[in-house]
Amino acid sequence: MAARVGGREISCRGSPKGVRKTRRQLTKPRRVLKLILSRILQGVVVLVVVSVLTFALLAATGGDALTALSSEPNVSPSAVAELRRIYGLDDPLAVRYARWLSDFARGRMGYSIYFHTPVSTVLPPRLLRTLLVASLALLLAWALALAVGVQAARKPRSLWDRASEALILLTASTPRIVIALVALAIAARTNLFPIGSAFEAASPFSPARVLPPAIVLAVPLVALFLAQTRESLRAALAEDFVTVARAKGLPERAVVWRHAMRVAANPLITIFGYSLGSVVGGSVIVESVLGWQGIGSLSVAAVVNRDVPLLMGVVMTTATAVIVGNLVADILLRLNDPRLRRDELATRTTSRAATTA
Repeated sequence: MAARVGGREISCRGSPKGVRKTRRQLTKPRRVLKLILSRILQGVVVLVVVSVLTFALLAATGGDALTALSSEPNVSPSAVAELRRIYGLDDPLAVRYARWLSDFARGRMGYSIYFHTPVSTVLPPRLLRTLLVASLALLLAWALALAVGVQAARKPRSLWDRASEALILLTASTPRIVIALVALAIAARTNLFPIGSAFEAASPFSPARVLPPAIVLAVPLVALFLAQTRESLRAALAEDFVTVARAKGLPERAVVWRHAMRVAANPLITIFGYSLGSVVGGSVIVESVLGWQGIGSLSVAAVVNRDVPLLMGVVMTTATAVIVGNLVADILLRLNDPRLRRDELATRTTSRAATTA
């Protein structure tokens, strides 16, 4: 049995069974596992390249964590030389990198000379704090972007649309350091959030301490999320399937959220993958201004004190956050859009057929 669609003859023989079989092939867990393994392999290569470049650039700048001791009159040059020998700072660059890479591969990231403790002890608590603020910032940015973007996409040239344009312009053109300083000024004048000694005395995970850096981090993300939400959803609402759904009498909420939003979600998911790493990496200014003890302020301390093992740990953690964000985005894209899975399956089938021939 065959049917003609768009000028092509398509065989329908055994279609129900074939469709079920194809669906099972598209949703097999091993497909997702294979994707994860391939992305992990790519991530390992990226981490090695990032580590080589970072280590080389840090060595090219000159100096190390013991350089400041050389100018101290109470410390003899022989004592500084002995410390360099103990910490291995007088070894050649290749030897130092090989030693660091060997430790990193075994889960050890070296010893922080500034904090006098292993990097693996200093980094996790700071990373947890930054991830907490970053997650809250992403949640706030997405909530505002969806609330305004959906209304702007549904009602072009309306008040919602003009408000979204103004919000995008404002949030995209304001630097994070300005937003952080404005947040400090507002907190000082209104006492909405504690500052100074009151900020330090508050619980580390209380809303009074978490909300200010999260809001400051969320503001630049609003421009990106809102612009993409408005344009993607507006394009999806203009498609024929939306017209058909409305003609069937479906409620507007179902048309927008169950049909149009699923099509518009692909670029939003891609942006999510990149934004996770950018929020973690962009927390340096916010944490330094607002006094949040996260990975951003830790990286500043590592740079100021030339603590190479600590700075390498921060860089590798940030790079890992970018890789994990992209991996999560890839998985969500394939779960949201069956066309990507079909394209993958068709590509593999074509490659096998070409190899067999």
